Amino acid sequence: MKKYLTFLLILITSFYTYSNEFHSFSEDSSLQKTQEIANLFFKSYQVNDVKISPNGEFIALMQDTGKLSQLVLLNTQTLKKSLIIEDKFDDQINITDFQWIDNTSIILETYIKGKGKALLLSKLVINNSEFKEVVNKYLLQDVFLVNSLPNVKDKFIIGKWNEGKTSLYRLDISKKSFGGQLRSKYRLNKGAPDATHWLTNFNGDITVGYGFDESKSKNRVWLKDLKSKKWKIIWEGKEETTFKPVLLSKDNKTLYVLSNEHDDLVALYEYDLVNKTYRKKVYENTNVDLNSAIVSTDKNNVLGVSFIDDGFIKRTYFSEIDKILDEELKLAIDESKPYIVDFNLEKTIAIVETSSSKDPGTYHLFKIDTMEIIKFSSKAPWLKKYDLATTKMIKSKSIDGQSIESYLTLPESINTLPPLIVLPHGGPISVRDTRHFNSHVQFLASLGYAVLQPNYRGSSGYGKSFQNKGMQQWGRLIEDDIQSGIDEVVKKGLIDPNKICIYGISYGGYSALISAINRPDIFKCAASYAGVTDLPLLFNNVELTKSERLNKLLTKIVGDPKTELNTLMEYSPVYKAKKITIPIFLAQGDKDTIVDIEHYYRMKKIMDVYGIKYESMLLEGEAHGFKYLSSIISFYAKLDLFFRHSLELDAI
Repeated sequence: MKKYLTFLLILITSFYTYSNEFHSFSEDSSLQKTQEIANLFFKSYQVNDVKISPNGEFIALMQDTGKLSQLVLLNTQTLKKSLIIEDKFDDQINITDFQWIDNTSIILETYIKGKGKALLLSKLVINNSEFKEVVNKYLLQDVFLVNSLPNVKDKFIIGKWNEGKTSLYRLDISKKSFGGQLRSKYRLNKGAPDATHWLTNFNGDITVGYGFDESKSKNRVWLKDLKSKKWKIIWEGKEETTFKPVLLSKDNKTLYVLSNEHDDLVALYEYDLVNKTYRKKVYENTNVDLNSAIVSTDKNNVLGVSFIDDGFIKRTYFSEIDKILDEELKLAIDESKPYIVDFNLEKTIAIVETSSSKDPGTYHLFKIDTMEIIKFSSKAPWLKKYDLATTKMIKSKSIDGQSIESYLTLPESINTLPPLIVLPHGGPISVRDTRHFNSHVQFLASLGYAVLQPNYRGSSGYGKSFQNKGMQQWGRLIEDDIQSGIDEVVKKGLIDPNKICIYGISYGGYSALISAINRPDIFKCAASYAGVTDLPLLFNNVELTKSERLNKLLTKIVGDPKTELNTLMEYSPVYKAKKITIPIFLAQGDKDTIVDIEHYYRMKKIMDVYGIKYESMLLEGEAHGFKYLSSIISFYAKLDLFFRHSLELDAI
């Protein structure tokens, strides 16, 4: 405690001491060139989402022109495009999501300037399978779509947040008044338990509610008896146990769930609602957790499951026709990872997306009867001018024998051993990296850097035991895991061992700073964006500790400041800053509510006190990440210069 008070005194006495706000490199042509490249890698994708109409006649695409967000209609026979709506609808809008509710109606979830979240209806006029016109209509404010009910004409289920809980309503767009349909007497979950999530069946009946019960400190699942209308608890367990309802059988006797209650890995089960026991395991992957279940659009069947294996999203289908289609796709499209993202109701036409380390996403129309595949759009076609890099798997053993999976991306057009940027992900718990396209990774690779992404202990997808091993390992075993990946790529002779820097965002930023302190023998520089610098300070964050539940969770992940204050200080970069001997780049958004800006200011002040040289950058209007393209371009241009100076590299 004495050490903590002494440090606070240093901060107070040095608060008004002059420090150089930005120790910048000289501006040169390299800076401008890097900015131009960053603009292409980080600008919005051309297409953000695609969905097919129930009858398969049209595909709706959510597009971004760089200035406007648009919803565009694509005729699946003629491939002709028609504009449905763009970001002017009485006022400026931003389309965040959309869904077909029948063959001529699309519901759009939007954010309207001055009004907030709102639902819009695009009513299409179709004649002989040709689009003629559209009538756009404002529906309701502060609501969101829950179930599109493709089998129910003019009706769908919407949700409305109220004091942290969701109220559900069935909206009928054939009626003139919409606001009146949100009256209390029409609330579908009236008298239901305080669940945060709900399952609805193909008719829109609310059948299952689930969520965390604060009063009992447990996860709970409730089932509604459709005859008596009464709710009863059919499962409850610890918060760290996964039990995620997926689909209720038509006879209301079986619940399909994703669970790891009795196993280390998440698998798909049939859960007996009468006896409240697991009936059978429907599917498991013996190496990794299942991510999700694939449910049919009409909410009648579980079609398959998805998971991340070898760094890529993979899907397994249960029915023979789906298995055959999946195999046909893999044979027809072998240059990337193909998977079906949407079917029409009769499964005669599908939308297929391909993606890989080098491809952020390409969309194809798959006509199942003729097995014809037609490419119709790409997310970022402008990146084809770059020789994008392939990401490979790296396996290593940590200091205690724990197996660690990392991903290494090597720049394509380089004849010498490249410098390495180690890029730990945020979290640190329940987050992970994959081998799919990553703008940050590919941008750095395009500049000539190799990039290593370690999935250290605590990362999701490898089972609850692996995830729990990351608890309270800030600056300890997690960093050993990261080091094991570095050692492996050095041993394989894939990178220049004398030119290694570490950079990360959030926990990754913390990792960079603590690594600068502990391993100056390995790293030539460290860069942090929104990184935690003071572990005890996390417990002063209202957003992270506003409930007893969140406070307990933070304590479990980080440690207890009441009983382990000295340990938390020992592994906080701000209290060990005196040991820094390598160049530091420190950046943060001034609107960050997750990692309070005080972390940034404390680290700067203490480095000033000790006379440590560093670069710093405060990004106006940015929160815990990047919101504005101009910010990320400016940040990465300066970060690249920092790396080049620190590693003694030539200008780009």
